[in-house]
Amino acid sequence: MKKILTILLFSFCISIPAILPFFHKGYFPTHDGEWAVVRLGDMFRALRDFQIPARYSGELNFGYGYPLFNFTYPLPYYLGIFIYTLGAGFVGSIKILFAGSVVLSAFFMFFASRALWKNNWAGVVSAILYIYFPYRMVDLYVRGSIGESLSFALFPLLFYLVIKLINKPSSLLIAGVGISVACLVMTHNIMLVLFMPIFIVFAMIQIMLKNKKVMKAFIVSIIFGIGVSSFFWLPALFEKSNILLSKIPIADRNLNFASLNQLIFPSWGFGIPTGSDGFSFQLGLVHLAIFIAVIAALLFIFIKSNKHIKDYSAITAGVLVILVVFYIFLLFKPSEFLWNNVPLLSEINYPWISLGVLGFSISLLAGFLCRQVISKYIVIILGIVSIAIVLPYAKPERYINNPDSYYLTNSATTTSSNELMPLWVKEIPLQKAANKVEVISGSANLKNLSFNSKKIDFYISASTNTEIKINTIYYPGWKIFIDKNIAQISYNNMQGVMEIAVPAGEHSVSGKFVNTPLRAVSNAISLLSVIMLIFFVVKRNKYAIY
Repeated sequence: MKKILTILLFSFCISIPAILPFFHKGYFPTHDGEWAVVRLGDMFRALRDFQIPARYSGELNFGYGYPLFNFTYPLPYYLGIFIYTLGAGFVGSIKILFAGSVVLSAFFMFFASRALWKNNWAGVVSAILYIYFPYRMVDLYVRGSIGESLSFALFPLLFYLVIKLINKPSSLLIAGVGISVACLVMTHNIMLVLFMPIFIVFAMIQIMLKNKKVMKAFIVSIIFGIGVSSFFWLPALFEKSNILLSKIPIADRNLNFASLNQLIFPSWGFGIPTGSDGFSFQLGLVHLAIFIAVIAALLFIFIKSNKHIKDYSAITAGVLVILVVFYIFLLFKPSEFLWNNVPLLSEINYPWISLGVLGFSISLLAGFLCRQVISKYIVIILGIVSIAIVLPYAKPERYINNPDSYYLTNSATTTSSNELMPLWVKEIPLQKAANKVEVISGSANLKNLSFNSKKIDFYISASTNTEIKINTIYYPGWKIFIDKNIAQISYNNMQGVMEIAVPAGEHSVSGKFVNTPLRAVSNAISLLSVIMLIFFVVKRNKYAIY
């Protein structure tokens, strides 16, 4: 326990220079950072309304609502709510998540690199280089992607757990890998797609080299991860055809490939990558030098061993080098055929986002060089140089000091291109409706109106047959009842909001957002997977599979 606390303290100390701006009063503008605060506030409202799991935002999109958390990775916001309940505030909670992701990245990377290369200095060097990777500063101070930042902490955690699982399998480690996979699924969709291939290949190589018997346990852990996260990924995948993202990409991929100059030469900017002040695509001079040094070391080992390498560490490093080369290839225009045709990869519009996986892989590879005394000290010096080069980027463009109330009253969609808008919305809302419920034909009076993110209730006194418009965008799961009898919902209007016909007389009208069959099954799979996971761990001696 004392050693773990020491490593945690080390991780915090080396992270402080990189995260110091998060301790500044207020916040700072990034591409997505302030949206994260707005979304956290909306998650709070959804959970307060007992919408569990949260799927539909009732307040955002100018009060018209939209299925935000049905598609947006939810785990950062669930974690944010936990921190918020401890008294951190919405802005403070997001800042803690960002800063904490850096500390945990270093913490888990130390363990992953040390376990893989069996060297304490490997853990130290890899942890430093993983934090002081240029794209990490881009993510913290330019892009502000909370899901992406947290996923960087999960990468080394997954590598560490699978290494431990292979060396000494146990039910707890199987559960740990499964839960970590589930967390990555719920933390950042794109990083999941980019990271899982390298993780699967790494795990398979390690299993084949060291312990083939653990293959079954590894597969079970992946199945657990998929099952636990089903409540999120199943609806997000199969309901995507309902939203604008299924028809129009967020960005033109052709404009987001990197050039060789951008990859090698240092640069910095706070704008979008296609602008004149676009953010940096640099891989980092130190990281490039280390990658080249690893290749040179492997070539030396290959020649010295007479082309028959029996060193497991060298084989692992060689596989990682091949994967790094592949991910570097993905950054450039010639890889376009892969981005266009490979399932799931074709859903990603930003090739430069591969930089996140590259930063992890090269930082991990740095530990391989620590096996020799001379190269160990060289890599340590390079790590210090990396801090000196990258640290000046660890600062925001400027500071702002908006209170939580500012973000709670922000009613935008928190999306760049309205990509989560249902397809039947032909006229995007630009301001709040004057009234939540309107009479569009006939004569009626409304009273006792109440509503939140998952329900709406009111009484209506209609002197004639009446058409009512509820200014909430329809999405599958909404049901309207008139005197407890289900009503036919029409949403064939410019706003895509719900309209119903109410007969003359006194009536109670209630609307509820409920689970569709797909979501009910998805929730059940997740719940069943959690129960099975707990049972599996508790009964590990009787039902061991390794």
